[in-house]
Amino acid sequence: MQQEELHYRRLLREYEETRQFHEGEQRRKRSELYDELPELEELDHRIALEAVSAAQKAMEGDPLALKALETTLSDIKLQKKKLLAAAGYPEDYPSMTYRCADCRDTGFIGHEKCHCFKQALTLALSDNGLLPQVLERENFSTFSYSYYDDTVADPQLNITPRKNIQNVVEAAKDFTANFDSVFRNLLIYGNTGVGKTFLTNCIARELLTSAHHVVYLTAFRLFELFGEHQKYKPEEKDSTLFQYLFDCDLLIIDDLGTELSNAFTNTSLYTCLNERLHSRKSTLISTNLSLEQLRDRYSERIFSRITGNYTFLKLIGKDIRLQKRIQELK
Repeated sequence: MQQEELHYRRLLREYEETRQFHEGEQRRKRSELYDELPELEELDHRIALEAVSAAQKAMEGDPLALKALETTLSDIKLQKKKLLAAAGYPEDYPSMTYRCADCRDTGFIGHEKCHCFKQALTLALSDNGLLPQVLERENFSTFSYSYYDDTVADPQLNITPRKNIQNVVEAAKDFTANFDSVFRNLLIYGNTGVGKTFLTNCIARELLTSAHHVVYLTAFRLFELFGEHQKYKPEEKDSTLFQYLFDCDLLIIDDLGTELSNAFTNTSLYTCLNERLHSRKSTLISTNLSLEQLRDRYSERIFSRITGNYTFLKLIGKDIRLQKRIQELK
């Protein structure tokens, strides 16, 4: 069985267990309240009787039955509220609680996967690059410009690394701020250690906190998933994997170019990028490769898709990890 299907089934079981736990908690709370407040149980029983009576009257042709029921239930709810307050309980104490109120812990809204289920599946299938603790450390509010020199301009860009990164961050913020209204794709490139993954995490966190479905994969993991699909279900075009890769709001492919390049990876990458372009789903690629290296490494079709449909954000400067290491040794 493919790995994504195993995760999918495991998540369904977890959602069912969560729902059963909360249902058990609700029953426990009701039992507790009924023991302490018998009047509350009588009021709940009355609600059921009034509903049945009103439904019967409505079927018999009484046009005022439902309106009268609404008034009666409003009065009963007010009595319940006063009883709970007098006993020191919050108004919503006996109510069902949910980890996700949108889908009520079912994982689905109608026939569509809820955003919480999509994100849980994302974390299960990813390289754990989007664990919450990582994004709490790496976001726009913690981004530091101090590691970028502001004295010597880059000879090619004719701009200092600090001014360049300020422009890049502003472009990244604009990307997230206008994500729902402007369709764009990003290619973030530059040498090792200049902050590409940190910036990518900043973008991911902004979109995750605004309830977007973000999938974050290293290039190696992306092609590993394609390989598993090819091995087990090569004919299926509507599998969980393809929904996962093609339907998410933002697909992040980190470290493109670190994978073993061959005909299979080229075909898989083209399929992924092309499908998302046709669906107008945004993609973010980060890579250590230069544009010339991208052109030489991948097919002409892939390079043309990137150059024609992506905004390029180049990061320049010295290796930040090395700078931090030097500071630690001082």
